[in-house]
Amino acid sequence: MERRGWETLESLSRIIERTSALLAGSLLIINIMDIVMGIVFRYLLKNSVIWTEEVARYSLVWLVMLGAAGALTRGDHMAIDFLVPKFPGWLKKTSVFLRLTIQVIVLFVLIWYGAQSVRGTWHMKTMALGIPKAIVLMAVPLGMSILLVQLLLLEFMKTRKDENR
Repeated sequence: MERRGWETLESLSRIIERTSALLAGSLLIINIMDIVMGIVFRYLLKNSVIWTEEVARYSLVWLVMLGAAGALTRGDHMAIDFLVPKFPGWLKKTSVFLRLTIQVIVLFVLIWYGAQSVRGTWHMKTMALGIPKAIVLMAVPLGMSILLVQLLLLEFMKTRKDENR
């Protein structure tokens, strides 16, 4: 692939990472404000707001699913990496290939079953907010799709960097 193509992939990866971080940060602010509001209303004003628990739960789900791509890019996902660097070259390459294969398969499964869940829940409403349950469940296939794209972009860029050494 020519240089311009690689720059486009790198640019797309940066856009995904920044958008992921921005959305996750925004949802974190919403989550914190909602929890504080719920506490203030319940314990200081002695008047519960019924929808605060749902907003907190659903914003946290969306935060995690949308923030996963940014966390992957920054290396913030949990990893056990003390053993692979000690492997000989061929075993290191094999383990990297197996890791990537397993990640892609798991993400495809999550996307598939997440989409199936969304498809069957448009008619169901949440208890307090009254929004379609599918909107809440859409976080899984959407977030995992973004994560899959980012994973593949990062692997392509890493492969290119290793080839240029």
